[in-house]
This record gives sequence, structure tokens and C-alpha cells, in this order.
Amino acid sequence: MEQFLQAADRFRPDAVVIAGDIYDRRVPGTDAMKLFGHMLTKLAGRGIYVFVIPGNHDSAVRVSHVNELLESHHIYIAGEPGKKLMHVTVPILNHAMPEAASDTSHGVTFWLMPYLFPRAVADLGLLDEEAPSSYDEAVRAVLSAQEIDTDTCNVLVAHQNVLAHGMKPEHSESETIIGGIGEIDYTAFDAFDYVALGHIHNAQKMGRETVRYSGCPLYYDFSEMNRSKDLTLVTINSKTDISIEKVEIPLLHRLIQKSGTLEELLVQGVQLRDKDKYYIQCILTGKHVPPRALEQLREVYGDSLINVKRDTELSGEQLAENASSGLKGQAALSLEEQFGAFFHDQMDELLDECQEALVRKIVEQQSRQGSDYVQKASDVPESDSQELIDILRHGPD
Repeated sequence: MEQFLQAADRFRPDAVVIAGDIYDRRVPGTDAMKLFGHMLTKLAGRGIYVFVIPGNHDSAVRVSHVNELLESHHIYIAGEPGKKLMHVTVPILNHAMPEAASDTSHGVTFWLMPYLFPRAVADLGLLDEEAPSSYDEAVRAVLSAQEIDTDTCNVLVAHQNVLAHGMKPEHSESETIIGGIGEIDYTAFDAFDYVALGHIHNAQKMGRETVRYSGCPLYYDFSEMNRSKDLTLVTINSKTDISIEKVEIPLLHRLIQKSGTLEELLVQGVQLRDKDKYYIQCILTGKHVPPRALEQLREVYGDSLINVKRDTELSGEQLAENASSGLKGQAALSLEEQFGAFFHDQMDELLDECQEALVRKIVEQQSRQGSDYVQKASDVPESDSQELIDILRHGPD
């Protein structure tokens, strides 16, 4: 954040845009609120206009509850959507080129559109039917209700899942749940000269150069490891003269991955210097997880260790061994993997060799039951129960 403020001092922008997902939950933590308040205070002290919209992770009411006070400092935060979107014209005094057309002489108007749900648009009464049939229809209904002077420059700030003629934006692993939810074609924004988008973590254009996701300024998962993180600097000289530049911000932590058996990972951890400069993911190879694996890795990597993953690519010999054990190939294996990931998420530990054997035996027993899970204990064969007890008492063979 301090480097962002330094960039603001360097480039002296007329406005800063934050396109949603200010927080990661509707009731944010106090530290996050203090950090956001610090940013707004510093930008206001620099005389910069600030435009903010709530994303789908935010509470529109909470983030906009002191709007009247903030607007006196040129900070504008959109609240819940209404029939008329909040819009503000920023006077352009120094940055427009002398020969630019008159479309910037009256400034640039910023339109703030919070994350829209079709039901919320239905409540506004903008359509004859009870509710829009899609997010795309909902957004088009809201935008068509605005009085936009297309002879002047207009910027839309939006937080939606935008496609380009069916082409989806590039996602990272942490946002695969977005899938086909809330899809809107970029042509819904044709009335605007530039569209500043939030919602997707990776910076990218959608359909035309001037409809862009800025991306998030920090890494959120290791699928982004080889991507740069930067700011999007937009210079508007006229409706037909808009330039876009990437401004890199050096991050305090880089993402790295280490892969190997537990013993190999421990050696790599000892050899790694300046661990506090990294966020580290360890990929554990091998058929079984030794006891206390996660604890041992944390002792070596410290707080820089973000998570540990299993290498789930099995050899042909291992797949054959699973098949001969009565497992249903990859489908049963996937169930084991899913439980292992769930266990890690809930317990912050990896399954050890005994636990893996127990899960594997349960999956094997379940496969003999067909597609229906047993409904009561009396339906479980005594031999199955004994097998599980033996694993618990003596460990795997």
C-alpha cells in the first residue's frame, strides 16, 4: 500500500479507482478496515479523487455508510444500486492535450455501478417482467436507464463477470468457483469510453482495449506465481485517445514452490535463504505421508510456508496396485484425494500413513456397496468393521 501511494506521488493521477472487493467478507476484520481507512486518508490528503464500488464480497451499506462526509473530500463510494447510478465529473485541468477534442474540456464523468444481482434490479422496477432473465439483461437494463452524454468522456466502474463474445476471462485457481455465474458480454458497456472492471484477479482486456480488469495487486494462489502484479495507469486525452500503461509494484513477498519427498523438502528448506521474502508452497511426493510431515516442514520453513499439497500424479504401477485392491480406478482415488484436501483444510494437517490406509479401506468397502451409501450400522458386514479396527490398532500392513 505504501508503494501504491508512492506511485500516486510519482504519476499524480486525477483519480484512483477501486473496482470492488474492498474486503473479503461482508463483515470485515478491524485490521482490514483500518488499512482501507489509512489508504483513503492518504489519498484525500493528496487531493486525488477516489471512486470505489462494493463487489460481491462487500456489504454495500457498510462500505458507504459515511458517504456524505467522504464526498466533501472527493471520495465517492457507491452504495446499494438505485435507478440512477452515482456519477461524478472530474475536472481535467492539466492532463488533457492542448489539441484534444472538446470531449474532455468539461472533464471525465465516472459512473459507479456496484455488483448487480438480477433480483436487486427487479426490485428497482426497471423491467416490465418480474425479474431479469440473466445478469446480462439486468446490467443492460440499469445502464439503459442512465442519462449518458455520449458526446463527452465517460468511464464506468463495474464489478461483474464479463465475457467477450462468449470468451471467458482468464481465472486463477482461487476463483474457479466463478464458472458461468453472472456472465455479461462486454458489449453491454458500448456507451462508455473506458470500463474499469473488478472481480477477476488477473489483469486483462475483455473484447476491446478499453474494457479491462486491473487485476488484484497481490497474489491469492500459486497459480498466479509466474504472473506480474501491477497497476493500470490510464490516460484519457479524448474519447479516441486513451492510453494504457502497466506500472509494476515490487511485492514484499514472491511466490515459490518446492517439490520432493519429505526428506528432500527439509533439505531444500535448510538451504533456502531469506525465507521471510517468500510465500512458499511445498509439493510432497511419494506414496505416503510420514507422520508429523506438516509439523516438520513448518519447523524448517517457518511462517513463510503457506500450504502443503500432495503430488497426486500416480505411476502406472500404483494405479494397477489400486485397481487390484478393488478400488474403482480414478473415481475412487478422487474420493480419497477430496477427503485428504478436506482433512487438510479442516485440521491443518496432512493424512499420515495410517489415516490414508483407513480412508482407502473405507473407500474400498464402499465400492462394494454400489452407488448407495449404507444407511445404518447393522448394514455394515462384521468383517468390514474388523478390518477398520485392525488398521486403527496395528496400522497398515
